[in-house]
Amino acid sequence: MTQDGTNADPIEPGLPEDEQFADQLLDHKPGHRVTFGPLAFFTGFFVTIAAFSLTLMLISIIGGTFSWRQVWPTFGMAFVVLLYAAGIGLIIGAPIAFLLGLALRPVRRQWVHVLVFFVVITLVAWLIFSVMYGGAAWETLLLAALIGLCAAIGRASVWKLVTVYD
Repeated sequence: MTQDGTNADPIEPGLPEDEQFADQLLDHKPGHRVTFGPLAFFTGFFVTIAAFSLTLMLISIIGGTFSWRQVWPTFGMAFVVLLYAAGIGLIIGAPIAFLLGLALRPVRRQWVHVLVFFVVITLVAWLIFSVMYGGAAWETLLLAALIGLCAAIGRASVWKLVTVYD
């Protein structure tokens, strides 16, 4: 590293094109105030799907007539929801979160990251639900907001795991 924060060896000559792209994408540039690594990304992903599963479990317990016979099946349901959320999250949520993380690297204030995660993921989920379910777009807004809230919780959970440059 030089004093201005740039890498002394920019890109290794002779690297394949895809590796050069990866070096450019993941390397710290002077304009990148916030960078994240694999630990932060996967931690945020797992916290997001866990928050979603636990929230649905609580909604199921609170929303129904409570009896102790329903508690264990509800935990089973939470595990199934966790598996589905992980699968859908890997296909749809993780790429969006990764791209948001890359786009937000110049923004130093992490609360802005959390807010953007909430807004963007909520809008994407709402658009997907609106297309899938047709005319009930407003009714799906609550579920989309729940998904956005869980994504924001996931992003907030890695607040201390990202590297912030001044």
